[in-house]
Amino acid sequence: MEVKRFFADTSPDCGVFTLDGDELYHMRKVLRYKVGYKAIICNGDGNEYDCTVTEITDDCAVLKVDNVHECAGEPDFNLRLCQAIPKSAKYEYIIQKSVELGVSEIIFFDSDYSSSEEYRQERADKIALEACKQCGRARRVRVSRLSSLDEVLDRAQGMSVIMPYEKADGASIACAAGVKGDIALIIGSEGGFSDREARLAIDRGAMLVTLGKRILRCETAAAVATALVMYERGGLGK
Repeated sequence: MEVKRFFADTSPDCGVFTLDGDELYHMRKVLRYKVGYKAIICNGDGNEYDCTVTEITDDCAVLKVDNVHECAGEPDFNLRLCQAIPKSAKYEYIIQKSVELGVSEIIFFDSDYSSSEEYRQERADKIALEACKQCGRARRVRVSRLSSLDEVLDRAQGMSVIMPYEKADGASIACAAGVKGDIALIIGSEGGFSDREARLAIDRGAMLVTLGKRILRCETAAAVATALVMYERGGLGK
């Protein structure tokens, strides 16, 4: 049986993890786990805990830690994806692919040209957790929402800010190769960014870059930009 991955909110207590809530439901009801089954537990500290189920009931599952090792699936810097909310359910695809590519956090925000009628926080959290499990992440990727680009830029203080913009004149996203520390990557919705938002970003120290001469869909831009930044910083095995 394939060893499945679960996320805990706490550190092991005397070499033991206790799971309840949604993770217990998934373990017991969906995967039909029993005593003696193996599992990988992650709690956000960057490690993977190889565990064995020693008890499982309606209320909790108890797992003994057999071994602990550092997860190889986490990049050595934080990449925050800030995405203007797109139309329909495109945000689901954006969450899934950006988690697979290694982002540390996702922030959706309302922009001048964005549409927010389809966004559901509970659904966003579920997709992010499932993607973390599927691609072997050791840290859970948090998804949140802000009301404006201005708030996004406030939250990005201390980070290098990169914003692909269709009117950017020459600077390539490859500039991320020379950027040190953590990065906030800001992607527009279907209509891109307004001139007002572009000026605001420049005034706040963001680097406006190009993704080439073709116009990309917002979900394509998010995946391509994330992959390029990860590659330039060695997060894809460079």
